[in-house]
Amino acid sequence: MANAEVERIAIEHVMQLERDAGREPVDVHNRGVPYDIESPPRKIEVKAVSKSARGEGIPLEARQFNAAREDPDNYYLYVVDNVASGPQVRVFHGDSLRKMLDDCKPSTTYWATFRTGTYDQMGTGIR
Repeated sequence: MANAEVERIAIEHVMQLERDAGREPVDVHNRGVPYDIESPPRKIEVKAVSKSARGEGIPLEARQFNAAREDPDNYYLYVVDNVASGPQVRVFHGDSLRKMLDDCKPSTTYWATFRTGTYDQMGTGIR
């Protein structure tokens, strides 16, 4: 299952959980905010994993980390694991989120983008 599909399923699953809890969630993951769902007063970042997340590192962008640090009582981290076989959700906020953030180790990652024109010109194989 592709990463985008895993994320889509996880976000839909969390949206339904929020509706079931009587909230009115809005998917904002393409709006440039540091979380995926607004479900007032919750700001929810969804981390989707196709297998178990137990013992795994969960990447947070610097802006997600900072938003969570600034408002740990309203910023929620929903870790949705086992997406491929039946989603299970772990929710971190408040004290559990603070502890997780305190244990984070910063890392810098550079993301190269395969621009379509450049990608198409490169061809396949090793020369």
